[in-house]
Amino acid sequence: MKFFALSPVIYGVIFLLLTTLFQTQFVQAQADLAALRQEIDAALNSRCLNRNETSIHITSLSDGRTLYDLNGATPLLPASIMKIVTTAAALHYLGPEYRFRTEVLHTGQREGNTIFGDLVLRGRGDPTLTTDALANLVRRLKASGITEIQGRLLADNSFFDQQISAPSWETDRSQRAYDANIGALSVNFNTIAVRVLPGQRAGSAVNAWLDPAPNYFELSNQAKTVNRGNDTISARRTSGEDTVQIRVTGQLPVGSGERVIFINVENPARYAIETFRSLLNEAGIRVLGSSEIVPMGVQGQLLYEHVSQPLSLILKELNTFSNNFIAEQVLKTIAAFHYTGKSATHLDGLELIAQFLREIGVNTRGVMLADGSGLSRRNQFTAEAMTDLLQRMFGRFDIGPDFIASLRVMGAYGTHSRRLNNSPARARVRAKTGTLNRVSTLAGYVSNPQNQVFAFAFFLNSNDCGYAGADKIEDRMIAAIYNFTQQQMPLNSPLATQQY
Repeated sequence: MKFFALSPVIYGVIFLLLTTLFQTQFVQAQADLAALRQEIDAALNSRCLNRNETSIHITSLSDGRTLYDLNGATPLLPASIMKIVTTAAALHYLGPEYRFRTEVLHTGQREGNTIFGDLVLRGRGDPTLTTDALANLVRRLKASGITEIQGRLLADNSFFDQQISAPSWETDRSQRAYDANIGALSVNFNTIAVRVLPGQRAGSAVNAWLDPAPNYFELSNQAKTVNRGNDTISARRTSGEDTVQIRVTGQLPVGSGERVIFINVENPARYAIETFRSLLNEAGIRVLGSSEIVPMGVQGQLLYEHVSQPLSLILKELNTFSNNFIAEQVLKTIAAFHYTGKSATHLDGLELIAQFLREIGVNTRGVMLADGSGLSRRNQFTAEAMTDLLQRMFGRFDIGPDFIASLRVMGAYGTHSRRLNNSPARARVRAKTGTLNRVSTLAGYVSNPQNQVFAFAFFLNSNDCGYAGADKIEDRMIAAIYNFTQQQMPLNSPLATQQY
């Protein structure tokens, strides 16, 4: 075989052509990046923003380069995008297939249809336990032939400590569902539904009832039906020594549809155990003793258990509906799972999340973790740390797909997906929103038409834009990322090593 040597002239021509090609690609890359930055700058050129408390960080996931940075290392309020951090840590420590278990046990002995001992309902942090799930446990007890419990009905919520809110939360809290208390034994997201329908004629009382209706709740219906006018129905609970009164007031026009008002409950364990008792009574299973809450745990013989859906599906619900209650339940479950034999605390869970962030290489300088949901105004996070986390989770084969799937597809058909409906980036964004008073945040992933994926984090703190105004600014930045094409430079090219 003969080899033909190329002349120096030909070598020179090839080198010149390659250099010109690389330079052209580099110039195009610089132009594209300049256009992206110009569009982001234009979106941020609004008087309603506080420049010093606005932070933007955008990263290319193909090579890890920072494409845009404004105050990326400044600690700011994350609001509900804190749930992204909780989600990642939960998948890391618990795994996508983790399931919550709620157990029914008994102490003493069973003889025939009678248990000579206590019946125990043990909670293990399930944030999705419902009245229907408890009813199914009761049906199984009834089918087994049990008709009488000689002892007490015990609520074992020792899986968590007895702190029913994050220590950093405000002491003056609301009765709204988003502000629900937490507990190892919880049901219906620790909320009770007040259902209201208009009466048959104007002047009559509205029809109101509780769902569920444990015996220690009392309903005071003071609302009226009217011929016309605004719907002003409201409900509020007041706690007495042994009972909780829910007072319904206002008016509801004739012909109105059913109104449902969700109120959070003050004592999660009591709510769960009394709901369980009501279901037992309806099924004909008598409990002779009182209902009691046992914070130290009870040993007994397992009868039945309810098993939740996999954690991956629960985290999807957490992020789709931005459910604060689920986030805090998951946070404490991380601690309970890691420190077996000890009632989980918020502090334990937060320390484990901080440890997780450090282990995977997230820059935690300036980061302060106060809860798992982002409801606390003591949380501090940086846009750079958020995109660090997003980048590392994107590369995790074991849990990355579940993490990405937990984030809402913005602009797609389906629940809670109307935002970005008219954007060119429609259905090409997986992200989590965050909102507090004068705070708007958004973080997640954008894929452009070339299927290049970018991680982003937007923190608009101390803004005066209002919800719609802040959304408009964020949506414009999303569109800019979607329209950006990152030029692929040869890895061994000197030009490819230059930072944008």
